[in-house]
Amino acid sequence: MSIQNKFRIFIIGAGFSVHAGLPLGAQLFKFVRDVIRKKYGGDNKLEADLEWYLEYRLRCDGIPEEYPVDYEKFMSYLDLEHYLGLRGSDTWSEEGNESQLIIRNGIREVIYSKTPKSPTAECIKFCQRLLPMDVVLTFNYDTLIEDALDYLGKPYRLFPNRLKSVGLMSSVIDSEAEEGEIVISKLHGSIDWYDKMPYLKERELASQSEYPWESRHPAFKEGSSIEHGPLIDGPVEEGDPLQYVYRVKDLSQISDSQFWQCTPLILSPSSSKILYANSLKSLWRGLQQAGGLNFGLGVVGYSLPHYDEYARQALYHLMRNYTEYEFDIEMMGLKKTPARILDYSKPGSSNWQIRKNYSFMNWDRCELNTSGLTLEAIDWLMQ
Repeated sequence: MSIQNKFRIFIIGAGFSVHAGLPLGAQLFKFVRDVIRKKYGGDNKLEADLEWYLEYRLRCDGIPEEYPVDYEKFMSYLDLEHYLGLRGSDTWSEEGNESQLIIRNGIREVIYSKTPKSPTAECIKFCQRLLPMDVVLTFNYDTLIEDALDYLGKPYRLFPNRLKSVGLMSSVIDSEAEEGEIVISKLHGSIDWYDKMPYLKERELASQSEYPWESRHPAFKEGSSIEHGPLIDGPVEEGDPLQYVYRVKDLSQISDSQFWQCTPLILSPSSSKILYANSLKSLWRGLQQAGGLNFGLGVVGYSLPHYDEYARQALYHLMRNYTEYEFDIEMMGLKKTPARILDYSKPGSSNWQIRKNYSFMNWDRCELNTSGLTLEAIDWLMQ
């Protein structure tokens, strides 16, 4: 084990990707609506559901239709409608109703189309500074970090642990195989991830039909030329839903697919997204116990939004563990550095909102930089 390994944790939010030209929040949804209108016309299912929601909002809360839409609440409305089966027999599929699938595919198209063809200088520098055994917890759907690591030829994995063997009650981690890797844990999924379980269920149902139908899934259907592979490499514990998650290598091959054919595994920006997190649960396992024996902690562009209460709960424990559990510990020549939060505030403005969002932190052991993601700020973050 190299003494250079610091076993650091980096928490990445949407603010990390702004420098690369990727949109945030309401801007993202505006682009998604534009993409959907071009593909399906102005009279599409999403617009119809949005109109229905605006009437619901007006009648329940007295909010006029012309007022800005809180898109997180709108998508939460769709999530609850689908999860509870409020449409009855009109429920579209296990993965979501029409508007949910249209939105997730629209997010994929927007992010993919706006992702730089070559890694940015900021992404390259961030990934150059990553060390083996570092863990990056990202809430972003984009592939900026993976693209930069591939560009640099640095080994990484997208799942928690490599297993040497799987047992009935416990499994053995292959520590030697993990030693040189960086862990990228995409807690909200990714635009290039696809869950194979709905496909397998559909194939089972088709096989029982008097007139079996062929699959239209562009990646999983028989004879598909789209290169894809399982996210987990090696043995996997029975019952881990992450074993059915596959990564598509070239999204341009799937960009023309329709929303009813396939949907990327991403949790839409909704206050109810946790309802759809089952496929990703193993990425969250143990986070509440992490941080205590790490020797670096950094946050980039993650604002801890109020509608992600489950994320706040996990990160509260992780970040408190880091600053409160044996902060002065020294092990293998390593000592903890202050927790570092890198965000952006306009010059001259106050950083009170950031401090309020992270009010649970021990600020005597935490440093804040509001310059945004610059090359100099990356040096500060990862020193």
